[in-house]
Amino acid sequence: MFSKQHDSVLADLSNDLRDENDWHPGSLKTIDFLVNITALAVEPVSGILAIGTADGLIHLFGRPGVQCKVSLPEPSAVRLLQFSPSTFSIACLDGNNQLHAFSLLEFGKPKLIASARFDQTNSMTLSPSHSHVFLGAQNGDVKTYDLTCKRKSPYTIPNLWKLYEEKMAASGMPSLTPPTPANVVDVVIHPRNLDLVFVAYTGGIILTDLTQRSSIRAYELILPPGAPGGTGYGGPDLLTHRRMQVSSMAIHPSGHFFAAGYEDGSIAFWAVEDDNKPLLVRTLDDVDVNLVQAEHLEQHMSSNVEQRGAMHIKEPIFKLSWSSYTESTDSRGGDTTLAILGGLDDRRPPGLSVFLLPAFNPSEPASDQPAPQQKELHPHFRNAMCQSLTPKKTFFYETRGLVQDYLLLPRTTPHLGGNFDPYAILVVEEVEGARSVSAQQYPPPGFIRAGPSPSPVTESSADGGVEGEAESAEGLASPPISALSSRSSRLPDGIPAQLRTPVSLSGGAAGILGGHLLRLEKDIHLHLVTEGSSNDHHLNLKGGQAYAETTNELKLLKYQPHRVWVTYNRDCTVHFFDISQQLMLPDPSANSLLERHWPQALPALTIELVKLFDDVVFTGMVMTQINQIAISSVHFAPEALECAVVLASGEVVVYHQVTSRSDAPSLALSKEIVSLSHVPPSPGRRMIPYFMLAPGKGPVESCAMSDVGFLAVSYKDGALFIVDMRGPKTIFSIGQAKKQRQSVFPLRPGEASVDIITSLTWTVSPLEADRHLSVRLIAARQSGTIHVYTITHSANQASWSVASDPVELKSVADPLPGGTFVLDSKTGAQWKADRSRFAATFKGGVSPVITATGGSASNECLLLVVGAKGARTTTNITGDKIGKVDWGSRAGNVQSVQVVEHMGSRALVLQTDRHTALVYSLPHLEHICTPQIPTTSPLPLAIDDTGDFIAWTPFIDARSQSQSTGEVMQSAAYGTFFDQRRAHLPPDIDFASTRGTVAAQPQPVSLGPASILGSWFTYNQTLTGAQVDELLGGPDRPIPQKAPAPAVSASGDVASTVGTAAAGIAAGAAAAQTSIYNKLTSAMSERGQILGDLEERFNSLGEGSRNMAAQAKRLAAQQTAKSWFGF
Repeated sequence: MFSKQHDSVLADLSNDLRDENDWHPGSLKTIDFLVNITALAVEPVSGILAIGTADGLIHLFGRPGVQCKVSLPEPSAVRLLQFSPSTFSIACLDGNNQLHAFSLLEFGKPKLIASARFDQTNSMTLSPSHSHVFLGAQNGDVKTYDLTCKRKSPYTIPNLWKLYEEKMAASGMPSLTPPTPANVVDVVIHPRNLDLVFVAYTGGIILTDLTQRSSIRAYELILPPGAPGGTGYGGPDLLTHRRMQVSSMAIHPSGHFFAAGYEDGSIAFWAVEDDNKPLLVRTLDDVDVNLVQAEHLEQHMSSNVEQRGAMHIKEPIFKLSWSSYTESTDSRGGDTTLAILGGLDDRRPPGLSVFLLPAFNPSEPASDQPAPQQKELHPHFRNAMCQSLTPKKTFFYETRGLVQDYLLLPRTTPHLGGNFDPYAILVVEEVEGARSVSAQQYPPPGFIRAGPSPSPVTESSADGGVEGEAESAEGLASPPISALSSRSSRLPDGIPAQLRTPVSLSGGAAGILGGHLLRLEKDIHLHLVTEGSSNDHHLNLKGGQAYAETTNELKLLKYQPHRVWVTYNRDCTVHFFDISQQLMLPDPSANSLLERHWPQALPALTIELVKLFDDVVFTGMVMTQINQIAISSVHFAPEALECAVVLASGEVVVYHQVTSRSDAPSLALSKEIVSLSHVPPSPGRRMIPYFMLAPGKGPVESCAMSDVGFLAVSYKDGALFIVDMRGPKTIFSIGQAKKQRQSVFPLRPGEASVDIITSLTWTVSPLEADRHLSVRLIAARQSGTIHVYTITHSANQASWSVASDPVELKSVADPLPGGTFVLDSKTGAQWKADRSRFAATFKGGVSPVITATGGSASNECLLLVVGAKGARTTTNITGDKIGKVDWGSRAGNVQSVQVVEHMGSRALVLQTDRHTALVYSLPHLEHICTPQIPTTSPLPLAIDDTGDFIAWTPFIDARSQSQSTGEVMQSAAYGTFFDQRRAHLPPDIDFASTRGTVAAQPQPVSLGPASILGSWFTYNQTLTGAQVDELLGGPDRPIPQKAPAPAVSASGDVASTVGTAAAGIAAGAAAAQTSIYNKLTSAMSERGQILGDLEERFNSLGEGSRNMAAQAKRLAAQQTAKSWFGF
């Protein structure tokens, strides 16, 4: 029965939302989470980071507000990515072997300026001193491309390894090993001599001179029979000669020796001036693996198969990076670090290794030592090189997933291979098919002494977590131990600091599983965002400037409510973001310049469950393995600053603000509650572990947290627990509740016999028969039965309990999670269990009844319950029924529900799986409209009570064409149901405004004192970048003329600049139109004469070319070998 008594007194809460034109769903912005990363690049002079993805996008990140993406002409994966500081452009090689160049000088966003197709290419190398790209081909050739002239250059390096093998065969020297494919692995420019280039082939490394077009040295590693190499003594070819195949290389900052990584997991160190034998060959664990050790070999040969044990194959050395630092005054680099990707076997966790190597600073050789012959390395310097290869310390960056790539971020200069003085390392790791990037401090704590250069991490004392002798902690470039981790075996002292990255990167690394969008009052929002973290380290990205579109809609953003975005992630973290639209307002004093990120991370509120994984109390109560712990949902009470983290295994971990921690002894806890107050707080965090609810009931069905200290949790077995968090203690619990069935037929397969509580809601409200304001819990069961539990307190207000008999009523079946609302009958505002309403319960708050003459109903409430197939409204929760609606299967399945407010009116919004929204009026539930949702997300929307929403897009692994495990999100679209006068135009990006000056090319340094430079280092005369461009570009290199820069007004306003440029273009077009017809007439008259001359010339050239063709073919191979190897 539906009462008509209230029809004349209940206000129409949807009065201003009944017109279909009031609803304009729209997508405002999209936040990409990069989970398919394939390439990394950095421009340290300007401070710009570039990320390439598998779907053909390049994402660029700079200072706050500067973020954009560009698409390749064809949807192909970005394979290789590098900046060209000399031309201020970015070069990209895609999966189709096409080279694309994007100019960063264009205002608005980077512009594609050139594309060129090449044969199968394995490597791409650029120098910050010139504008040519070296492209190493699969067939062994090295091609060049001119970024200034936007063309392929005529300079080509032939397959030098093939020519080297032919030379060895012609000299009569027999080959001890079978031939290897002459594929190019990498091309590395000498860090101090642009004229010298190392070409790494599969079989070895060739050092070549660009000017002389000749090969200087060839470095090949051949193991004698019995040498273990990287494979060890278990290899089937142990007793044969083996040529190690090159996989990577890196040059020492001095330029005098280099490291080469091989497929068997070994690293060989070579002196540039000595290609006869390496300085040292080692693996991560063993040294001198290129030498035959008779004792070990004999022991292996005498043992049987069972005694030898299992063979553990090492990874190839995928990448090497050799770094020096500004802290050293030595021109040869001082102490250096060597980053090593690969070389691990299956017994080691995934990660990346780092060696701290001593300085190479030899003295002048003794006078009694005989001088070597020309072009030979003096033994004194060879010994000094060997001594500088013994690690002083080692460190291992352990990761969750398999490391695919990494990138060192230099502070200021791109020279020395882009590895000079790095402050951070970006690591690309793959977890369940998703490739994301995280940032950490580099080098590890305690490796290098701090210098005057600024660092994004705190400079303080730290040491530990590394092997080797401890140094003085004073002056080490390391964050304080207390700012890094608690003292545990999982997080030891001295670990590198985690650096905060842009949201697109941090969201991809965390693996976002879901989240909520919350509207906050101004004072609550201010409390959340004003207190920052003292442990907040971030990347030093400062490139570019972002200018907002100065529209009238932009000015209205300041009237938008404040919002917070909460996400829970696969790495067992909970992240908070300020996603208020006010962050997109430009600085009024900086000509529309954006100064803030949107969304803005709130690192002080971050929750990290991993900090609990070493606590024996926590691990003893969790009903799953530590490596299988996952978050299923998060519930946040912003006013109380408390958060409940629901685990997939059924436990609920509660965090509260650090100021709430008390040293007083806890009262006797319930058996299902575990105190976590003993866990030390993480420095810089505002929320700390409080307790865990672990009744052992299995997965959680529903959870509700109030702002007044009460928590309710229901389980899939029908159990319910109500916790007073002041103790904490359980004040109410019930077990399973059977469904009341009217059917005589047995249960269908898969049908539950337990009446599960699917929706929980806290409120402070009256009931129809109890007009006092009280804290109440509304528990809606799957059958449609609702129980209302009233929380009462004792006379001294020190303890709380639940009234003995809950009030029962009937409503719709299958209530949706979060589908129960208690609304003010006059305004439609939600009556939540917040502090203001909670205070009214102590003042004897009484809700007045409705008089017979239609008196005030300001304190009367409405209960709205939304189920899978319908919704109901009743007065005062247990009163008369007001509205009812049912929707059929044609409408689709309801995925999310929210009561939204707009222009003072409220309506019920239901999202369906058919990408539509069902909108109903309140309180009578009359259908208003069915707008189309602009996003095609298959997941429920996160809708706030103003109609703004987050639409999730899950990541689909392109390799398997399946959704990733755990539904990790690839993007989040921020939208609204009221897209009227909402600013959502992307800002204009100006990268050129922060373009810096590249430092001069580093010059060669001596092996020892300067007096002996000419004796043992013969290539001290180097080319400049411009000379290299002239050499590679050829004599007919067309240098493009620089266009004159448009005049800029005195104020420097962007609009004035654009207007002046437009006026200049229009004037030029008018002048060109005047003479264009005269030029065309003259050109036509010359055309006939030119064609006649060409015909005569082609006839004469044709006969000559036929005679020369055979001779050219005979001489080609001979001349190539003579020019590069000097026969």
